[in-house]
Amino acid sequence: MPQTDPPSADPKPGDPAVTFRSDVALKRVDVQVVDSGNRPITGLTKDDFVLRENGKEQDIRDFQSEKMPVDVVLLLDVSASMQPHVRRIADAAHEALRILGPQDRVAILVFDRSTRVRLPFRDSRADVERGLNSVLDEETFDGGTDITRGLLDAADYMSRRARREARRAIVILTDDQTQFDRNEVQVVRALTRADSILSALIAPDALHTGTRGGPVPDDLLDGPWGRIIPRSFGVFGARTRSAGTSAIARQSGGDSMRVEDASAFADTLARIRERYALFFYLPEGEQQGNEPNIVVELSAAARQRYPGAEVRHRPPISGSADSDGPTRV
Repeated sequence: MPQTDPPSADPKPGDPAVTFRSDVALKRVDVQVVDSGNRPITGLTKDDFVLRENGKEQDIRDFQSEKMPVDVVLLLDVSASMQPHVRRIADAAHEALRILGPQDRVAILVFDRSTRVRLPFRDSRADVERGLNSVLDEETFDGGTDITRGLLDAADYMSRRARREARRAIVILTDDQTQFDRNEVQVVRALTRADSILSALIAPDALHTGTRGGPVPDDLLDGPWGRIIPRSFGVFGARTRSAGTSAIARQSGGDSMRVEDASAFADTLARIRERYALFFYLPEGEQQGNEPNIVVELSAAARQRYPGAEVRHRPPISGSADSDGPTRV
């Protein structure tokens, strides 16, 4: 099959948006580089990276950074205790969404024990803000939590609805407490199939639901949480446990931060926008069905400039997908 040129790294004004060609041998690796203080390093070029496929250095045929469009799925945990954290994200949205470019799109999904699409992909910032406010107005915030199912559904939605030419990121807001079993391997595989990273905004477990059930404390019922926990609850639900959300985010090539920070939402979107995309051709004869073992490092010169820097990217996962795939939403 004849090869076509990869997308231009420096499009001229008026050029169309970056698109993938029909050459399926062209592979893309999304990369984040952070310094020793976990701050993104920006301004790197193609020559600052070394990419190896199955141990053999490959030519980086093209390089993109902030010019590529981004599709973001905002996945909101709307179980009990999460209302104030969703409100914090909604309040910060006007400023945070300014970080996105005119070609970037956002979708809003919510989950408790099931997943719902609240806003399909939109490039209108006003639509996204209205969508967040509608979540606050219309969700009851009194359900249980199945974080694994929410992540699988979000990855499935991304696979079906995201643009092929866009970088993809799922931003989950959750307290990481689930009532169901966790399955990090299945979720990371789903994210790989969706060609998406996961960025996690971790809220404090305000109701301490990670302990066994018992009477609801009076100070919670009489305080601000009384609007969320009806007195008829009487006891907390089943014991919850960590869903491993931060670990999944790291394995996907993304990261996590606590939503208590006022700038957490904006910082997360900025980190997504500041990622790099490296393009390379699979060696002739390489089978598309077998995911290559890819390692991305900084060049020797870049390591001298940024001692202690860390390169993060999603390692390809081989093997078949789990049979119990996500439910379509």
